[in-house]
Amino acid sequence: MHGVRGKQSPFSDAGRIGVESQELPEPIHECLRQMMRTYDFLKAERETAEASLLAYASRFPEVARLETLPGIGHILAAVIWSEIGDLNRFSSADALVNYTGLVPSLYESGEVSVSGPITRQGPRWLRWALITAANAVTLSKGPLGQRYHRLRRRKLPNVAKAALATSLARCIYGVLKHGEDYQEERWGRKTGDEMES
Repeated sequence: MHGVRGKQSPFSDAGRIGVESQELPEPIHECLRQMMRTYDFLKAERETAEASLLAYASRFPEVARLETLPGIGHILAAVIWSEIGDLNRFSSADALVNYTGLVPSLYESGEVSVSGPITRQGPRWLRWALITAANAVTLSKGPLGQRYHRLRRRKLPNVAKAALATSLARCIYGVLKHGEDYQEERWGRKTGDEMES
């Protein structure tokens, strides 16, 4: 509003000194101080929550196992594991994928069969976590990242990301079912190739 541009983040120590040294009206300075206090409070809360999450994660080897998948860190791993629950509820990787709501809807009438958008049935947070992980995987050079770029040549970005998220769900099923860390040569390549057709 006042044309002030800092060279570094206003939340860094140097940035805060730079903001304070600006000749701005006192109400603006007070507003900025209030924003800094809010930022500091939320940052401390986030750090506390993440420390607790990491401490609890050590009790659950499944969460650590999920972190070995591309695009999945400690927060997404905890969300995915808590949303899936008992893996024995799913008879196959297809059953888990159907549960995510990332499968295309299907409209059939007589001999006509038309695929529609994803069903969006199932846990919203699981879908969010898988799509968030898929967004991260699009930047990788591994088989899953390559799959996204192959799909992207002929599909819209969101459609390709949804397909990549279903591939991740299949990998998650394999990792949890076999109780092993993610192995690119075992699940990544197989899922990328079989899903291409």
